[in-house]
Amino acid sequence: MKSDLAANAKMGVRDKLWLLMAVVLLLQECVQHANSNTWKGNHEAMESQYHQVESLDRSSVYQNTTKTVFVGMKRIVIFVLYGLLVLLLLILLLVTGIKFSQLSREITDLKQYLGKTNHGGTTSALGSGEMTVHSAALEELTPIRGTCSEGWVSYQSSCYLVSITSITWSKAEEQCKAHGGHLLVLNTAEELDYISRIVPIKYAYWIGLVERHHEGQWSWVDGTDYRSTPTFWDEGQPDDWDYRENGEDCGQLHPSERRERRLWNDADCNIKFHYICEKRA
Repeated sequence: MKSDLAANAKMGVRDKLWLLMAVVLLLQECVQHANSNTWKGNHEAMESQYHQVESLDRSSVYQNTTKTVFVGMKRIVIFVLYGLLVLLLLILLLVTGIKFSQLSREITDLKQYLGKTNHGGTTSALGSGEMTVHSAALEELTPIRGTCSEGWVSYQSSCYLVSITSITWSKAEEQCKAHGGHLLVLNTAEELDYISRIVPIKYAYWIGLVERHHEGQWSWVDGTDYRSTPTFWDEGQPDDWDYRENGEDCGQLHPSERRERRLWNDADCNIKFHYICEKRA
């Protein structure tokens, strides 16, 4: 009986040892499995973090690149605007310089003119004389009404009416008589020069010069002796051109854009031209 108990006790101890060893092995295997899962989890976590970091790096690189490009474009725009501003300032300075130069030249010319006309703060006798002559000449050449009727201009002791319509020579003389005068009679070169300046250069004007009786015998309508006044016929005139049926028996002022003085021409009296009337002031 004791031997059986001892044998049973021995077998119980052996079984317990085997069971303990099995438990240890099982625990060891569980630990290894857990370690394996932990490593795998850690590996996956590390890979995930790597991908995240890589993604972040790419995003950061893209953002940095975009930011760099934007900053570069912004600088270019600033440089261009600055260049345009500098160009506008240079143009403004150039224009201002030109205007200032012109103004300085005008001031210099004015000073020179004043220096010529003034000496020591008073006008010299010569300068005063020259100014008087110029003023008198200007008054003579300026069309003024004076004591003449409205629409007429005054020169010395005569009044003149320059027409704006065209009629025949005889109609023109009638119109002048209706106004108390006659067609223009030119007595001096100064009078002709004055008339030449107050009439438009593109028109011909009837004057009071006519060939009434014989060919070549010209006379003035107011009775002034033709031979007592200077003549101012244009080159080759009077020619009494035979082409016209009525000849050319009336005098006119030739239109001229090349000469200041209007010269005379003989024309067909039945052609319509502008005219100039004259009467005493």
